[in-house]
Amino acid sequence: MIDLDLLIEVYLTMKEYVPSKDRQAASDQLMGCLSDSGLTVHDLKQFGGTDAFLSRSVKEYVDLGDDEAELDDDYYNNDDE
Repeated sequence: MIDLDLLIEVYLTMKEYVPSKDRQAASDQLMGCLSDSGLTVHDLKQFGGTDAFLSRSVKEYVDLGDDEAELDDDYYNNDDE
């Protein structure tokens, strides 16, 4: 399991070395990696509270996950077939 406090500290340190114009893309990329790491949605949302870049990345990731879950539910719960 990933220690969120350590993850936040590493992120804030590394963010200083990423040019401002590239920070959202870097945050999005990091979120893509973390989404495959086994962190829960709750952990991702907590991590997203670190700054505006992560907040946008988490919102996009969680919204995408919710849409996919709804699509899966619609597929498996379709009584027309």
